[in-house]
Amino acid sequence: MEFFKNRVITKADWIIIGASLFLLLVVTLVYFVALSFLKEQVRDLRAEIVTTQTELAEARAIAAKRDGLLMELEEVRNNISSFEERLPTDKEVPKLLSQFQQIAELSGVKYQSITAEPIDEKELYVRIPFKVKVKAKYPEIGKFLSSLEFGNRFIKVENLEIGPEREGASEADFVICTFMFVSKDPEVESGVTRS
Repeated sequence: MEFFKNRVITKADWIIIGASLFLLLVVTLVYFVALSFLKEQVRDLRAEIVTTQTELAEARAIAAKRDGLLMELEEVRNNISSFEERLPTDKEVPKLLSQFQQIAELSGVKYQSITAEPIDEKELYVRIPFKVKVKAKYPEIGKFLSSLEFGNRFIKVENLEIGPEREGASEADFVICTFMFVSKDPEVESGVTRS
């Protein structure tokens, strides 16, 4: 401190002190401006990180669901294929009538009559009904109907009426319905058109 005791501060000293203070002020100002700018950038980057993490979590959730949805879609496709196999095509209707006859013989049922009813066209499918009259004992009729409904084809039994047993057999009148998908083409093989 002895150095400053007898020393007189000159104009040059004041210039150096002033320039040093000015330089210190400029450096401090630049530091705070840069710090403020960097804080703003860090805040923006943090917000962007949060947004990206949210999007990533959503994408992962969708990816996890995707596999399940693909498996579910495959199951639906398999079910549709299975249903299509169980529904006859136009060419298979005579074969289906033959199968009805075989089921009747195996069940011990005798056909009295079978007649085709008018086809009922819907938007996505066609209902093909047959009016049937059979004669057999009550348990045999039940076995026949059960075999029809639970066979490898979609068959629906409607309007079942079983008469009283006479001479060891009952007559049963009912409608057997099967179904076909409507072709996406305007005309299918049989000429049945979509309305």
